[in-house]
Amino acid sequence: MSTSWHEEIERAYAELDESQQAIAQVQHDMTGKQITVTSKNRAITVVTDAQGEVIDIKFNSRAYRSMPAAELSALLVETIGEARRQSLAELASMFSAVLPQSTPILDMLNGTVDMDEMLREAMRQIPDLPGTPGAERS
Repeated sequence: MSTSWHEEIERAYAELDESQQAIAQVQHDMTGKQITVTSKNRAITVVTDAQGEVIDIKFNSRAYRSMPAAELSALLVETIGEARRQSLAELASMFSAVLPQSTPILDMLNGTVDMDEMLREAMRQIPDLPGTPGAERS
Protein backbone atom coordinates (compact mmCIF):
# COMPACT_ATOMS: atom_id res chain seq x y z
CA MET A 1 0.00 0.00 0.00
CA SER A 2 1.48 3.31 -1.02
CA THR A 3 1.35 6.39 1.14
CA SER A 4 -0.54 9.43 0.02
CA TRP A 5 1.17 12.56 -1.21
CA HIS A 6 -0.14 14.36 1.88
CA GLU A 7 1.49 11.80 4.19
CA GLU A 8 4.80 12.18 2.33
CA ILE A 9 4.67 15.96 2.80
CA GLU A 10 3.87 15.57 6.51
CA ARG A 11 6.78 13.14 6.90
CA ALA A 12 9.12 15.56 5.10
CA TYR A 13 8.02 18.42 7.37
CA ALA A 14 8.62 16.27 10.45
CA GLU A 15 12.12 15.35 9.21
CA LEU A 16 12.85 19.01 8.47
CA ASP A 17 11.74 20.00 11.96
CA GLU A 18 13.97 17.32 13.52
CA SER A 19 16.92 18.48 11.41
CA GLN A 20 16.38 22.11 12.38
CA GLN A 21 16.26 21.18 16.06
CA ALA A 22 19.45 19.12 15.76
CA ILE A 23 21.28 21.94 13.97
CA ALA A 24 20.06 24.44 16.57
CA GLN A 25 21.48 22.15 19.27
CA VAL A 26 24.87 22.04 17.49
CA GLN A 27 24.85 25.84 17.24
CA HIS A 28 24.06 26.05 20.95
CA ASP A 29 26.85 23.59 21.75
CA MET A 30 29.28 25.72 19.73
CA THR A 31 28.64 28.73 21.95
CA GLY A 32 31.57 29.15 24.25
CA LYS A 33 33.47 26.23 22.70
CA GLN A 34 37.20 26.90 22.72
CA ILE A 35 40.22 25.08 21.35
CA THR A 36 43.59 25.64 23.05
CA VAL A 37 46.89 24.77 21.36
CA THR A 38 50.34 25.27 22.86
CA SER A 39 53.38 25.61 20.60
CA LYS A 40 55.91 22.78 20.41
CA ASN A 41 58.42 24.73 22.48
CA ARG A 42 55.63 25.69 24.95
CA ALA A 43 56.43 29.40 24.52
CA ILE A 44 52.95 30.41 23.32
CA THR A 45 49.37 29.21 23.60
CA VAL A 46 46.63 30.11 21.10
CA VAL A 47 42.93 29.91 21.91
CA THR A 48 40.29 29.86 19.15
CA ASP A 49 36.53 29.76 19.18
CA ALA A 50 34.48 27.03 17.45
CA GLN A 51 34.80 28.76 14.08
CA GLY A 52 38.59 28.97 14.32
CA GLU A 53 38.79 32.68 15.13
CA VAL A 54 41.69 33.54 17.41
CA ILE A 55 40.36 34.85 20.70
CA ASP A 56 43.54 34.81 22.79
CA ILE A 57 47.30 34.41 22.52
CA LYS A 58 49.28 33.80 25.69
CA PHE A 59 53.03 34.08 26.02
CA ASN A 60 53.89 31.40 28.57
CA SER A 61 57.39 32.63 29.30
CA ARG A 62 59.74 35.40 28.34
CA ALA A 63 61.38 33.19 25.71
CA TYR A 64 59.64 35.08 22.92
CA ARG A 65 61.66 38.21 23.82
CA SER A 66 64.93 36.62 22.77
CA MET A 67 63.55 34.94 19.64
CA PRO A 68 64.50 36.36 16.27
CA ALA A 69 61.45 38.01 14.70
CA ALA A 70 61.24 35.41 11.92
CA GLU A 71 61.27 32.55 14.42
CA LEU A 72 58.53 34.13 16.56
CA SER A 73 56.49 34.86 13.46
CA ALA A 74 56.80 31.26 12.22
CA LEU A 75 55.89 29.94 15.67
CA LEU A 76 52.77 32.11 15.80
CA VAL A 77 51.67 31.16 12.29
CA GLU A 78 52.22 27.45 12.99
CA THR A 79 50.39 27.48 16.33
CA ILE A 80 47.48 29.59 15.07
CA GLY A 81 47.18 27.30 12.04
CA GLU A 82 47.06 24.21 14.22
CA ALA A 83 44.45 25.76 16.51
CA ARG A 84 42.30 26.65 13.50
CA ARG A 85 42.64 23.13 12.04
CA GLN A 86 41.58 21.61 15.34
CA SER A 87 38.63 24.02 15.59
CA LEU A 88 37.42 23.12 12.10
CA ALA A 89 37.84 19.40 12.79
CA GLU A 90 35.79 19.77 15.99
CA LEU A 91 33.13 21.77 14.16
CA ALA A 92 32.98 19.17 11.38
CA SER A 93 32.63 16.44 14.00
CA MET A 94 29.75 18.26 15.66
CA PHE A 95 27.90 18.75 12.37
CA SER A 96 28.57 15.20 11.17
CA ALA A 97 26.07 14.03 13.79
CA VAL A 98 23.25 16.00 12.15
CA LEU A 99 24.10 16.02 8.44
CA PRO A 100 24.02 13.15 5.95
CA GLN A 101 27.09 10.92 6.15
CA SER A 102 28.21 11.73 2.61
CA THR A 103 28.27 15.50 3.24
CA PRO A 104 31.84 16.81 2.78
CA ILE A 105 31.64 18.93 5.93
CA LEU A 106 35.34 19.68 6.35
CA ASP A 107 35.67 20.61 2.67
CA MET A 108 32.65 22.91 3.03
CA LEU A 109 34.16 24.59 6.09
CA ASN A 110 37.50 24.99 4.32
CA GLY A 111 35.80 26.40 1.22
CA THR A 112 37.27 23.70 -1.02
CA VAL A 113 34.04 22.09 -2.19
CA ASP A 114 32.21 23.02 -5.38
CA MET A 115 28.79 23.82 -3.91
CA ASP A 116 27.13 24.07 -7.34
CA GLU A 117 28.29 20.57 -8.27
CA MET A 118 27.25 19.24 -4.86
CA LEU A 119 23.73 20.65 -5.33
CA ARG A 120 23.52 19.27 -8.90
CA GLU A 121 24.51 15.83 -7.61
CA ALA A 122 21.93 16.02 -4.81
CA MET A 123 19.22 16.96 -7.31
CA ARG A 124 20.18 13.99 -9.53
CA GLN A 125 19.67 11.66 -6.59
CA ILE A 126 16.14 12.81 -5.79
CA PRO A 127 13.79 10.13 -7.09
CA ASP A 128 10.98 11.11 -9.41
CA LEU A 129 7.91 10.74 -7.24
CA PRO A 130 4.52 10.31 -8.89
CA GLY A 131 2.75 13.62 -9.15
CA THR A 132 5.88 15.75 -8.82
CA PRO A 133 6.93 18.13 -11.61
CA GLY A 134 9.15 16.35 -14.13
CA ALA A 135 8.08 12.84 -13.13
CA GLU A 136 7.29 10.60 -16.07
CA ARG A 137 3.66 9.86 -16.55
CA SER A 138 2.58 6.21 -16.92
